[in-house]
Amino acid sequence: MHPVTLRFLDPALERHYHDARLRSRFVAGRVSSLAGAIAWGTFILLGMALNEHSVSVVQWTTYTGFVAMLGMFGLHFVLRPGRWVEIAGVVILLANICALLFLTAFTNEANAPHFSPSTVFTLASVMAFALVGVTFWEGARIAAVAIAFYYIAVTVLQPQPFIAILYQSAWMLTTTVFAALGFYFLDRTQRIAWLRQLDLISAQEQIRSLLHNVLPPAIAERKLAGESPIADTYAQASLLFADVVGFTPLSSRFSSTEVVTMLNDLYERFDAIVARYGLEKIKTIGDCYMVAGGLPRPDPDHLKRLTDAAMEMQAEAAKVHTPDGQPLALRIGMHAGPVTAGVIGQAKFAFDVWGDTVNTASRMEAVGTANRITVSDEVRRALGDAYAFSGPEMVEVKGKGLTRVWMLEQV
Repeated sequence: MHPVTLRFLDPALERHYHDARLRSRFVAGRVSSLAGAIAWGTFILLGMALNEHSVSVVQWTTYTGFVAMLGMFGLHFVLRPGRWVEIAGVVILLANICALLFLTAFTNEANAPHFSPSTVFTLASVMAFALVGVTFWEGARIAAVAIAFYYIAVTVLQPQPFIAILYQSAWMLTTTVFAALGFYFLDRTQRIAWLRQLDLISAQEQIRSLLHNVLPPAIAERKLAGESPIADTYAQASLLFADVVGFTPLSSRFSSTEVVTMLNDLYERFDAIVARYGLEKIKTIGDCYMVAGGLPRPDPDHLKRLTDAAMEMQAEAAKVHTPDGQPLALRIGMHAGPVTAGVIGQAKFAFDVWGDTVNTASRMEAVGTANRITVSDEVRRALGDAYAFSGPEMVEVKGKGLTRVWMLEQV
């Protein structure tokens, strides 16, 4: 920000600031044009009451000023806020200053004994800051025009004694400087507040972006809105657990960097698949990758999407190799049923899913075999003949005893 003009050093930022103030300048222009019409109307009434303005030019000048300001006031109801508002505001001020100079040229002690150039031009220089919502630098230049016109008026149009000009100048310049200083600090404060508002908006966008990275978009918006706690029950959802076979001995054979690089490659592929099918990645725990379908937005095709994603995940896992060149073996388990989902925690909150459906899906993965997709009887019935299955097999499932499971065949 320039210390004198207060303009931002970046032209694009300055333009952005002006655009952000268009609405307030529009309102200020409407009020200022109405104030101008009232002022000119007052001049007309005073002239009539005091029998002044006998010179027709003076009469027509005041009438023209009144009509022009009234027209500008009406224009603000016809047009929408735009960059024309900035030009209109400056035109309002300059037109009134020019009109005052024109009046000075045709008034004198004989036809307008109460007309004081110093008073009206002092008022004009102060109004340069107070009206139409101009910036400090715009107001300063317009005030300079008003002061220059005053000196033209009292030295050329209506020559006055030097001592009178000196006294009136001291009054005029002092008043204008005080008005300028007040508006300088006001404009500076407004600009700083606007910059801080931009920083606040940027911070809010960063928070929103971070929330959208850790939470589903719909849940993130509810969190931003202050909803707490966030918990929903879903009558039907599908869960998938994918686990790298033999990960524990694998991680002991290679460095942590090599293991993390391998998992990162695998999970990036999985993330792309999950996004493509409109599913929800819940979390990763070491080498375990958890995905849900049908939440947080219900989806009648959630199970089909999750099944297709599971087959693609198996195919992609085969393309990822261990540091010694061996392809990864993946074990996947799936189940479908009712679940509860919501956000837990405050410091490090996360979107999670609970219920027996989650536990059963995890058990399907645990009892599965390498490079196979193990599904529950519920999933098999729901998918019907749309996919090929082998089985059933009776396996011992923790907490459930002997349970019938099926193997989804890759096609």
